[in-house]
Amino acid sequence: MVVLATLAIVAMVSTTAVGLLNSAQAPGGVEGAAQKPPDAPGVAALGAAPQGMTYTDLGEQCDLSECFRPIAVTADGLDSEETIDAVYTHLIDEGWGRLLPEGRTDPDEVPFSESALSDGAVLVQASVQPYTTDSTAGLLLAHTVPPSPAS
Repeated sequence: MVVLATLAIVAMVSTTAVGLLNSAQAPGGVEGAAQKPPDAPGVAALGAAPQGMTYTDLGEQCDLSECFRPIAVTADGLDSEETIDAVYTHLIDEGWGRLLPEGRTDPDEVPFSESALSDGAVLVQASVQPYTTDSTAGLLLAHTVPPSPAS
């Protein structure tokens, strides 16, 4: 039993050492792998919410490659689809462009909730599923192309 435990410990230490050596030889080394991705765009990127609606910043969330920001949208008297339509129409009026799903070319055939918007730097994706119990819909903010660490 002691021999099996010793072999297991040696195998774990060896695997960890090989992983560290491989990451140290990779561009950026061990430190590059541990860097946090650039911060997500702030809710201010959306500007003021359309009349009768509020945006609630739910805080930045990050994975290994990028950070994003979920935003709860609350609108009195509207369902989630109507809320997304109102927010997207408002942002398009402010100069944002619409991005259609791959393979789709006619914007009249794609509901706003199935498309995204971009101002060239920030990407907005809507969700008909509210992010909180008291919200109507959700938005997800991210960089259109993740910025370089220097920006």
